[in-house]
Amino acid sequence: MNSKLFQNIEYPKIAPVPEGIHRPFWSVMIPTYNCANYLAQTLKSVLAQDPGPEHMQIEVVDDYSTKDDPEAVVREIGKGRVSFYRNPQNVGAIRNFNTCVQRSLGRFVHILHGDDYIAPDFYVSYAQLLESHPDATLIISPSISIDENNQHLSVASPFPNIDGIITDFPKIQALRNEIHTPTVVIPRKVYEQIGGYYQPLSHTADWEMFFRSGLHGKAVTLDRQVAYYRLHSGSDTNRLALSGKNIWEAKHTVDICMQQLPEKMRSEISNNRYSHIAGLAHYFYSELAKKKMWKSSLILAGWNLKLSPNKSTFKSYLKALARYVLYGVLNFDTQLLKFRKDMSSAS
Repeated sequence: MNSKLFQNIEYPKIAPVPEGIHRPFWSVMIPTYNCANYLAQTLKSVLAQDPGPEHMQIEVVDDYSTKDDPEAVVREIGKGRVSFYRNPQNVGAIRNFNTCVQRSLGRFVHILHGDDYIAPDFYVSYAQLLESHPDATLIISPSISIDENNQHLSVASPFPNIDGIITDFPKIQALRNEIHTPTVVIPRKVYEQIGGYYQPLSHTADWEMFFRSGLHGKAVTLDRQVAYYRLHSGSDTNRLALSGKNIWEAKHTVDICMQQLPEKMRSEISNNRYSHIAGLAHYFYSELAKKKMWKSSLILAGWNLKLSPNKSTFKSYLKALARYVLYGVLNFDTQLLKFRKDMSSAS
């Protein structure tokens, strides 16, 4: 807790809702950025279970979209029930999340990305879970991952739990993130107490926020899937992997989380704290090698070796280095342009 790393962290302050303003039970805050083609499905999934404005705030918070018109979708689908706010300039996803939280009025905040959607019993199911655990500081559920065409890709496994209370949540969440954002509900008072999303993290701020929320009190989960999380082939993860920034940021997030754990808990997982991230580095090293992205593959192999130094990772690094020396100097620029073009056409 006394490390320089943790002492230097400044979380954005979330101001309480002013006195005299009506507080609904739910705030459904929908951040968007150039995803209006999915927004209609998102809004319909919420409006299908709308308990009315007395009980639910619904607002789209757009981060200055440049390729589409989310406000037109809100007018068409929301028909006056859904409010719309547009940032005066693009601020990035994490700052936009904080804008969503700050603009929320309800007791429980659900940030639902403008390209995800929820099952018809989402809010009823979460309300029932909250009746059993009114002191919960993080409420989640497993999720179904889908592609751009709504095809099911995978189903998340539920966290180990006893009567909905996630066992060993801080130790699990400190080292990896298996939670998908559309499943997450956090009481607004928790944001007010612990602060908003940590803005220097561009890729893992949600991971760190979920950890901090659960550590602050009690994390609970449903045992079934009631939310749909959309995976894009041209996602930020793929782009960040080119430079290895995805692994750097994941390591940094683990370090931040580890420093906030109680000393006894931290000592129990310290030796293997980078195992999951090393596995991710190995995965991206292999995938980039298949695409003949030699320089990026070498970077990820280097991260794999750094996070999990052993004969196998050293051998992989030497293999990646040899490929880069033999092929990368001549072919990297061409392959990088091709990969970026592929990612652009897929997004």
